[in-house]
Amino acid sequence: MSAALAERIRARVEADGAIPVSAFVDAALYDPLDGFYATGGRAGRRGDFLTAPEVGPLFGAVISNAVDTWWRDAGKPARFVVAEHGAGPGTLARTISVADGACLEAGALEWVMVERSDAQRRSHPDGTHLRSVADDETLGQVDVVFANELLDNLAFDVVARRATGWVQRLVDVDGDRLQLIDGPPATAPPGAASAPIDTELPIVGAARAWLGRQRATRPDARIVVLDYAGRTSDLAARQGAWLRAFRGHQRVSDWLAEPGTCDITVDLPLEQIDADADTVDTQAVFLRRHGIDALVAEGRRVWEERSAIGDLAALRARSRVTEAEALLDPDGMGAFVTLEWSPSGSGR
Repeated sequence: MSAALAERIRARVEADGAIPVSAFVDAALYDPLDGFYATGGRAGRRGDFLTAPEVGPLFGAVISNAVDTWWRDAGKPARFVVAEHGAGPGTLARTISVADGACLEAGALEWVMVERSDAQRRSHPDGTHLRSVADDETLGQVDVVFANELLDNLAFDVVARRATGWVQRLVDVDGDRLQLIDGPPATAPPGAASAPIDTELPIVGAARAWLGRQRATRPDARIVVLDYAGRTSDLAARQGAWLRAFRGHQRVSDWLAEPGTCDITVDLPLEQIDADADTVDTQAVFLRRHGIDALVAEGRRVWEERSAIGDLAALRARSRVTEAEALLDPDGMGAFVTLEWSPSGSGR
């Protein structure tokens, strides 16, 4: 917890007036001194929340299959660069490294962990095929831009529909508390024409900017995004439940209190980010396309052969079944959305 960050935010508001929600969220998550990720916040069973790589190594094995497919589609080049944006502590990179993928075995794979947080980068694994960077501006060649649960964790704004029209919500000071107030008029979000009065919705400007930058600067790269998202009408019906905050795997009710002490995420409104995507699927469909069922079947076979031994190989094989259940859960991770943009000139 950082009382210093809260005081700095309050001082800014008192000096300059109420601030956009995006300014608060960016400071709460990414302030280099006192933000959530600078002070130890992270994914993992011992962290604050779980993403697919932390469920177990099965997710990484499936992504390794996907990388092999994309590498073959590209003609098996001698160097194949995957830039994983929002790499966190490097969990996915670790599982990719032991998945025995063909691209890795051929010595072609270069996996770049792109992570803004200094604290997270210090946890990144080492390897001849691994690199760790704060941003991707100097990377040069990139064949695949991969982002798993990154865009939901970028700063967002909030708008609300009032009887007089849409307004932007701002973060203001009320005594020693931070609160949301109505600010200037705002444009209705795409897909929100029929939203009821007092509906609040996110505006994911940073996610749109990230995606636009990747598409503009890396037209020859495949872009793959996995995240939780939904149509604007669905988000409107959930009355603000599209915003979630976590600390120690527990939901935090007041995400404005004690900035820097909890993760803050938002469901992505698809109308704001999926323009021109070549493929829009659920995560379950994506994982099945890249061989999760075959990996689970292999795990069952190994377990049946080695259960009497009960060694580590047997236990890992058995865990694939429970990992798959979590990754494919239609009410959980299986319902996450996968968006893909193919490389320019690939015949799409």
